[in-house]
Amino acid sequence: MCSRFTLNLGDAINLSKRLGIPIDEAMAAGPDRYNIAPASDVVTFRNGEATTMRWGLIPHWSKPGQSPSAPLINARSETINEKPSFRTAWKKGQRCAIPLTGFYEWEKQGRDRLPWLFQRNDGQPLMFAGLWDSWTDNSDDTTIVSCSVITTTPNSMLGRIHDRMPVLLDETTAAIWLDADLADPTKLIKAFPTERLTETALDTYVNSSRSEGPACLTPRGEAPGSQFDLF
Repeated sequence: MCSRFTLNLGDAINLSKRLGIPIDEAMAAGPDRYNIAPASDVVTFRNGEATTMRWGLIPHWSKPGQSPSAPLINARSETINEKPSFRTAWKKGQRCAIPLTGFYEWEKQGRDRLPWLFQRNDGQPLMFAGLWDSWTDNSDDTTIVSCSVITTTPNSMLGRIHDRMPVLLDETTAAIWLDADLADPTKLIKAFPTERLTETALDTYVNSSRSEGPACLTPRGEAPGSQFDLF
């Protein structure tokens, strides 16, 4: 499960330029985020625009006043065209790309959960392949646009600590993924190559979803706040 990630706003701005997607000043002025968790509003690219969506898809058919008890933050690629929560969005081509600087996964060692940060090895940002949906709560006419990160079988780097990994896109594959005329998006659903990623063992400070700031990137074995040169 992919449940936490980081985003330097400069990376989002650069990606929007490369993809030819305008990003408004208010969004571009937002702070860097070091520990983005489910139910957060996340920067998202779709249909030639940059917008924000709630992370945790709410299907359009959800009942008034009743969003899912467990946020649908991930969508398994193998069943995305079958599960009621995702199949309509998939068939309608409601694809999105969620920019990130890096993402976290946790390795279980006994009772301990040891965090790892995964990034592109050339220092460039990535994007999650995602699906989005729009739900209107008829009880108060509130509309929420939300998204889910698509997952697949892991590469060898991620596979040693988890049985899933997010589908990752670079600028080239994201442009294809976001093309409304794409006939077969499944060809882009695959594990990102191990040789294009790097991993960093982190201090457990980031384990709490309430932790924020550069200290989340503290390498394991160092005191949080001692250095922040990973961004």
